Amino acid sequence: MPVGGAEDFALSVATHLGPEFEAHFVCLRELGLLGEEAKAAGLPVHLVPVYRSRGLNPFGSRRLADWLRREKISLVHSQNHHAHIFATRAARAAGIPAVVHQQKTLEAMPWRRRLQLRGSLRRADRVLALSPDTARDLAAAYHVPVGKISVVPNAIDRGQFFPAPDRAAIRRELGLPQGGLLMGTAARLHPHKNHAVIIEALALLQARGTDVRALFLGDGPLRADLERLAVEKAVADRVHFAGRRRPVAPWLQALDVFVLPSIWEGQPLALLQAVACGLPVLASAIEGNTAVLGSRHPGLFPPADAPQLARLIAASMKDPDFAGNLLEHQRNSPVPYSREVASLLKAVYQTALA
Repeated sequence: MPVGGAEDFALSVATHLGPEFEAHFVCLRELGLLGEEAKAAGLPVHLVPVYRSRGLNPFGSRRLADWLRREKISLVHSQNHHAHIFATRAARAAGIPAVVHQQKTLEAMPWRRRLQLRGSLRRADRVLALSPDTARDLAAAYHVPVGKISVVPNAIDRGQFFPAPDRAAIRRELGLPQGGLLMGTAARLHPHKNHAVIIEALALLQARGTDVRALFLGDGPLRADLERLAVEKAVADRVHFAGRRRPVAPWLQALDVFVLPSIWEGQPLALLQAVACGLPVLASAIEGNTAVLGSRHPGLFPPADAPQLARLIAASMKDPDFAGNLLEHQRNSPVPYSREVASLLKAVYQTALA
């Protein structure tokens, strides 16, 4: 359970399932940062190490099925691609229902993954999609019966994510700069998240004398490459790599503008968190982001267009009407909260168990 949207979703929603369901969290490789954190907090987190390497272990599903029987598990809900493969096979062997939660859009998926996903979807008793668009894609591309699919969006904890009561105080506490505009993003440092375009836009703004800094919340395989790019673009002193931070909320509340330039997304939890924190949002015009913000949101830009992103950042600084327009659009963007989404999830579980 690394820091990620699917993991945060599982941990936050499960606490609202009520007495009918007892949620256990199973990690197939290692506990990870969130797994360790949840276990330390007293949640039932288990390590069933059937996926130690990138290669799929043919005996892993059997070992997982044995664990499910031993622990008297009634239903399995899997949250990511490789978990789907093990979970659906193990659930079938254990004679219990499986729920597959498709967290990503279907774009740019390699053929081998498509075949694996097709098998997981066929074995699943119920399929969850983050948005109606993804539900339609699953039905069309994989011939999943419409009646087998439910839309269950990502959700956030209402008690953690809200507008900052005192942004300056939060910045002082976190050791962040007080002056100028602080934009930021919360995402794994991975090619799909497209952090490089933020650095390129920042360089364009600095060349114009605009006082802007960027905060990257998260870590990943591209950190060294992004640090080099910041040096090459002469903005290294303007980019703060914060790494993985928990809790996330104060770091978002410290920002003036939230930027999500991803190449593709499912339904990004960080975007929902930013909207709930009352931040003006600038985001790439891709399916996952428009599912949250709407296709007419004025802060949308093509993922590779650094000049357009720079113009939008400058406008959010210098034009109060534009910043207000961003927030006005976002007030009409419904933010799903954990308690409400837990009710949807309970209904899916009850249908699968029936």
